[in-house]
Amino acid sequence: MKKLLSLITLMCVIVLSSCKYNDDDLWNSVHGLEDRVAKLEELCKQMNTNISSLQTLVTALQNNDYITGVTPITNDGEIIGYTITFAKSNSITIYNGTDGKDGVDGEDGTDAVTPTIGVKQDSDGVYYWTLNGEWLTDEHGNKIKAEGSDGKDGSDGEDGNDGADGTNGKDGITPQFKIENDYWYISYNNGETWEQLAKATGEDGKDGDSIFKAVTQDDKNVYFELTDGTIITIAKSDQAEEDTTIIQFKDESVKAICIKNWDTNKDGELSHGEATKVTSIRKFFRGTTIQSFDELQYFTSIDEIGVETFKQCKNLTTITIPQNVIWIEESAFSGCNSLVDIIIPTDVTWIGSSAFLNCSRLENITIPNNVIVLGNSAFQGCTNLTTAIISNNITKIGVSTFSGCSNLTQIIIPQNVTSIGSSAFSNCNKLTEIYCTPTTPPTLDGNTVFNSIASNAVFYVPRESVEEYKAADGWKTYANQIVGYDF
Repeated sequence: MKKLLSLITLMCVIVLSSCKYNDDDLWNSVHGLEDRVAKLEELCKQMNTNISSLQTLVTALQNNDYITGVTPITNDGEIIGYTITFAKSNSITIYNGTDGKDGVDGEDGTDAVTPTIGVKQDSDGVYYWTLNGEWLTDEHGNKIKAEGSDGKDGSDGEDGNDGADGTNGKDGITPQFKIENDYWYISYNNGETWEQLAKATGEDGKDGDSIFKAVTQDDKNVYFELTDGTIITIAKSDQAEEDTTIIQFKDESVKAICIKNWDTNKDGELSHGEATKVTSIRKFFRGTTIQSFDELQYFTSIDEIGVETFKQCKNLTTITIPQNVIWIEESAFSGCNSLVDIIIPTDVTWIGSSAFLNCSRLENITIPNNVIVLGNSAFQGCTNLTTAIISNNITKIGVSTFSGCSNLTQIIIPQNVTSIGSSAFSNCNKLTEIYCTPTTPPTLDGNTVFNSIASNAVFYVPRESVEEYKAADGWKTYANQIVGYDF
């Protein structure tokens, strides 16, 4: 019996010893899964970044944009991507996986397949998205453009009629990827719906990047090789072919100033290419005897007419401002008393104080709707001005803005105007029609706003606001001249 008990005891010890649990393998498996999930999330993020960057590349190619910089992105001494900067477009980031180094190791079972996004140029010359070498199409089977912007909705029709159809909203969209429940999904309608693709975890992970295979460059170009073999070539800005066409100046004085300051190849002429490189004309023309400068339109890198740029150019009769100008600064054209006509580009947002002060021969002016700031005395002393159309986005008409415009007969005050500065229309002694469209009377700065306008002037205001205007400070001075009008 004693031997039997000893044997039972020994067996219990052996059994208990063998039941001691070692969870190292389980934790290693859990950590491995977490690592794979993290890598997949990073891969998905990089793929979406690369897709957006690829679309920017194609659009840059379409718009003849140029690359100004290629900066490597490194991680632990290894290049994992590049930051690309352009002359016009926003900078982009490209991640490139090589030789499977950035791949995600899979689990046992079905191989993972990382979707391959690319672009190809079709016979119509347009670049379209591809998925795994095939055209990426929408629900109607139409190929999806990789260039341009999303189509806009059609405008509403009038009098109950349907508006015009919008342009194709599928054009220029950016595909998006996500990983869910171990599968790749793609959306080509900005995430509204998702289409399941291949499994995202399996054996033998693929390259971490399935879009860009390599980025190389030489003295003239940068080459973006996609994993499907497509190569996109974009020129470097400093090596781009320059337009050598010579500008034919009408005014020799203008030509002389331009040659002195911007003839970079010293050939005694100014080419279109040389003009496009000029970013500021500063005050080289101020107070000169120039007469005509329509060739300014070729200086397309200028975004402002600076302070006093053409001040006191008393012989200047005609000038064409580049379309990309957005600022006309203080006194830019003040004292140009031979200037008869000028077109303000539609993208201008700012007209500074005294910008056209004493342009006494200026006859007509249209202030585009993008203008939100109209400085004091901007058109003061324009004695020959007969027509002035003011931007609908102006909220304040400044001090003396149109003071002394003695031939101005009519003015429309836009509906967003909330205040009018002192002497804004003083000494406009032929001003007989003032159409004031705001339903709430704008605040008048003192009693000189309409000082010395025509004695028979009529103030047309919204019919429902007549009594409010007649009672408002400043306006009540003209109570007998205020009448209702249906705008």
